[in-house]
Amino acid sequence: MADRDRAVKVAATALGLGCLPVAPGTWASAGAAAAYLGLRALGDPLSYGLLGGLTLLVIALGLGVCPRATELYDSKDPHEFVLDEVAGQWLTCLLFWWRGPLETAVAAFLAFRFFDVLKPPPIRRLERIPGAWGVMVDDLAAAVYAAASLYLVCYGVLD
Repeated sequence: MADRDRAVKVAATALGLGCLPVAPGTWASAGAAAAYLGLRALGDPLSYGLLGGLTLLVIALGLGVCPRATELYDSKDPHEFVLDEVAGQWLTCLLFWWRGPLETAVAAFLAFRFFDVLKPPPIRRLERIPGAWGVMVDDLAAAVYAAASLYLVCYGVLD
């Protein structure tokens, strides 16, 4: 395997999380939530700036490596490709802040996974967009749904 293809696989699998045999998207989201907690330890506003920059970087990286990853894994949306989950998890954490970093990470993880798996309308239709955008954008939409729902529940019901 060429070095470029190895690099694509390492990136596409979020350093190997996508290679886990059961629920690789969930593992990637959990890894992203843990990374969020590590970033938050740096304090405000640095942690939010870094998280925003890293989210944009992961989106760009995902769009860049997705075409080759789909060839390497011989699938239009390979389960090993989990950069979309990392980007979606981080976007949820960027859009929703709650009582503290741990509470935010747990709530964002649960809500993002719920909407990423359920894919309510029009999220499921977004998967039909051809190419890398179709792989990435449904998870970004799930992140927006998750953050909006968390605001309604956490600030409307729990606070």
